[in-house]
Amino acid sequence: MKMSPDTANPRRDRVTYAAAVKLVAIFVAIALVILFGSMAWMSGCKTGAGQGALDNCSALQRNTLAIGPAVTLLIGGVWAFIRTYQVWRARGGWWIWQGAGWFLLMLMLLVLGMTAPLALLS
Repeated sequence: MKMSPDTANPRRDRVTYAAAVKLVAIFVAIALVILFGSMAWMSGCKTGAGQGALDNCSALQRNTLAIGPAVTLLIGGVWAFIRTYQVWRARGGWWIWQGAGWFLLMLMLLVLGMTAPLALLS
C-alpha cells in the first residue's frame, strides 16, 4: 500500500483538519479542567510552600494532580493515532491526524514533567 497522501480533494483535507483541531481543543480543555480542578481541590490541604507543602493532602488528591491531565492527553493522542490509521485506510489526509497525535503526546510529556514532581515528590 502506498502511504502518500491523496491530494485530489482539498475540501476533504479541510474537514479533516477542522476535526483534528476540534479533537485537540477538546482534550486540552478537559486536561485543563482536571488540572485546575485538582489544584483547587488541593488548596484546602496545602500548607505553605516548598518541600512538604502537600504532606497533608491525600494520595488521591496528589495522584489526580500528578497524572490526571497527562492521562487525558495520552488518551487524546492515542485516539488521534487511531484516526490516523482509519483515515489512511480511507486514503485521506492522514498526516493531519498524525500531527494532532504527536502534539497531544508531546503536550502530555510536558504536563507530566511539570505536575508529577510537584505532586509525587514533594
